Amino acid sequence: MKRILTLALSAALVLGASFAVQAQMHGHGMHGKAMMADHEAFLTKALNLTADQQAAVKTLQQDLMAKAQPLMQQHHQQMAEVKTLLDGTNPDATEIGQKTIAAHATLLQLKSLHEDFKTKLSALLTPDQQTKLEQLHQMHGDHAPFGGPGAAPEF
Repeated sequence: MKRILTLALSAALVLGASFAVQAQMHGHGMHGKAMMADHEAFLTKALNLTADQQAAVKTLQQDLMAKAQPLMQQHHQQMAEVKTLLDGTNPDATEIGQKTIAAHATLLQLKSLHEDFKTKLSALLTPDQQTKLEQLHQMHGDHAPFGGPGAAPEF
């Protein structure tokens, strides 16, 4: 029984992280092109990006979304399966644990994509812009370029 409770708690934590990922990638109800346009506008204004930098950021964001969208869908499905198992009459702790571990691995893939985006973004910036970006991170957390103040916590 203790093992089931431990796995259920672990699953609940992963489920909470899943909601953070969804909020992170979708921002306050925005989706797809509208979300990317908002991010581009935020970065352009905050960092005073040139036209060439804006085009490069747009390409980076499109690449990020193309790679992240299937992983987000996969993670959503994985967490739905965990929830279904937890809501079942006789939850199998091993199966729940395996599915929770798989969902966590998908979450780590999303985090890796996010880190790759940040690295590529930084490479596009001048030293002054990099300093401004670091200041934004300090003021608003690491998620600042992905929605500005009030955005969801980083996954």
